Amino acid sequence: MYDRATRTLWHQFTGEPIIGELVGSDVELTYFPTSRTSWADWVAEHPDTTVLTREGAIYPPWNYLHEDEERAIYYDYRANPDSMFPISHRDDALLPKAEVLGLTVAGVDKAYPIEVLREERIVHDRIGELDVVVIASGTSSDAHIYENPDGLEFELLDDGSAAGYPAEVVDQDGTVWEVSRERLVDASDSDRVLSVVPSNVSFWFGWFAFHRGTELYGG
Repeated sequence: MYDRATRTLWHQFTGEPIIGELVGSDVELTYFPTSRTSWADWVAEHPDTTVLTREGAIYPPWNYLHEDEERAIYYDYRANPDSMFPISHRDDALLPKAEVLGLTVAGVDKAYPIEVLREERIVHDRIGELDVVVIASGTSSDAHIYENPDGLEFELLDDGSAAGYPAEVVDQDGTVWEVSRERLVDASDSDRVLSVVPSNVSFWFGWFAFHRGTELYGG
């Protein structure tokens, strides 16, 4: 990423300046969790969402076709299983463009294949010294990681409503927790909160290139 104000290049995974006058400084970009989800799931949860128009006068509207459409800008890139440029450091544990949910905790890197998370939906894990729970959609690439210091065991509610990103989960004591992309909240005690751990969805080849010591969740 490039900023015109300081003419600095920034590392998109770490938020650190890598070329320019800010290299060697303490300046670092703040990391925000993001969601790679479907419009249907998002608008169901956030009905007042505003949307950037396709009539932007920069590109014609058809440029914004869904990525599954052959005329979409990134269709060829996503349809080709390999990268469009050489990769000096790669790992064949997954296909190069397999999507993974990656995070770094106290210097420990870990990646969770999205395909596996879609199947398992909830994963309890430990990364370094941090206990976490991973919650995922069964219909999109939406997945998030939350701190779980008490080692709670969560599962989906058995009501058939959680095909996408679940709105609620239940722990081993029968307590219902409300799920958002920022936190888990005990529905009966709003003071009990489990915070999200910053993570992001990326291609395996991109994640591995910058996290070569990464652990890989195998399901």
